[in-house]
Amino acid sequence: MEVECNQKISFAVTGNSLAFLGGGWARAEPDFTWAVGDESLLIFPRVNTADEYVLILDVIPFVHGTELPSQRLIVSINDTVVGSCELSRPTLLGYRIPGAIAHTSGRLVVTLRHPNAVQPNDFGDSSDDRFLAIAVSEAKLFRILDTGQTCLPAGRMLGAGGKRGFGNPDHQDTTAWATSRTGLTPSQIALQFESVGENCEFGLFQRRCDAEPLGLLRFSSTFLRNLIRGVESGFAGLGEAEDIDPRLEGTQRKEFMIHESRYGLVYHTFVYEGQRSAWLMREQESARLKFLRRKFMDELEAAEKIFVYHFAGPVSEEEILPLHMALNKYGPITLLWVVQAERDRPPGTVEVVIPGLLKGYIDRFAPNDNAHDLSFDGWLQVCANAYILDRLQKSAAVGAQTNETDETC
Repeated sequence: MEVECNQKISFAVTGNSLAFLGGGWARAEPDFTWAVGDESLLIFPRVNTADEYVLILDVIPFVHGTELPSQRLIVSINDTVVGSCELSRPTLLGYRIPGAIAHTSGRLVVTLRHPNAVQPNDFGDSSDDRFLAIAVSEAKLFRILDTGQTCLPAGRMLGAGGKRGFGNPDHQDTTAWATSRTGLTPSQIALQFESVGENCEFGLFQRRCDAEPLGLLRFSSTFLRNLIRGVESGFAGLGEAEDIDPRLEGTQRKEFMIHESRYGLVYHTFVYEGQRSAWLMREQESARLKFLRRKFMDELEAAEKIFVYHFAGPVSEEEILPLHMALNKYGPITLLWVVQAERDRPPGTVEVVIPGLLKGYIDRFAPNDNAHDLSFDGWLQVCANAYILDRLQKSAAVGAQTNETDETC
């Protein structure tokens, strides 16, 4: 699979959006354009052929406290609905578009329906009488190309086979199962992965596996939108001392927490009051972040590890696709997106969403106030199955390349 950005549209006043806008838009503002009324059209007059497309929209909903907490957005492509959501904050959204839908005509028409548009002057703190719904700052259309490699089909799934190991304090059943399934020890399995957030839970799971890899985001948290921005920019400028604010936090034994302002990173240092000065912490963390940034970019370009993202709250496919596209800017990256188990997706299950995007299901996440209370068995089962699916995909790709070379010879 190959990912290629086919078109990038800026909705800023100095951008290129006028060539793509249909009806339902206000005049462009410095950084974005408001969608007005109940419906807005975005038209790609010509798209290059692909097996599938992904449309990314960077949107800001018009909300107003408890009176208007969210905006509803329904996205259609050539009259086929591809997604629907409620927006309460600035968000990057991704929509999968099958090639068959995109190729029904010579152009691709994106219809944004936003039935909750309102007039700001209805709330008494504005004279604006336009019917506003969402503001769009950028749109990207990606082509997903079949490079001739064999891809695992969407929906391919591996299960963990029951509740193996759950409730067993020694985790012997799960450890034996994972080692038998992968041929690796838990430590070796954990080292095949790198966390990209949203908190330190996966990093602590690696520690429980006796694995201590250095990772930029292993013990960090930030908003998903900031994470995607960081990945797309290669975390440019990360580690500048003026962006680093060490704060002593905690009620009993105070620990230095780092608050990084450029990408919104927040993370533990495991350094406590009296052990170092704030000045020294800032200087050390500046050097450390610059080193970890270089290492993270090396890992992306090598495309050997599986990158892991999880969040205790709900995260939709529309929200995870922009991260998947950003990672694939650097090569054929595998992203493992971990969510709570569902009725038909028991703990330990991992499935293929699209090539390079795996969705794992865990029995539970650690509580927000105690990341150490994690499900070791759940994480190990998910990682073992994700590792197998990733290796199956890589083996299939190598086999396809070998066959192609043999035929050429």
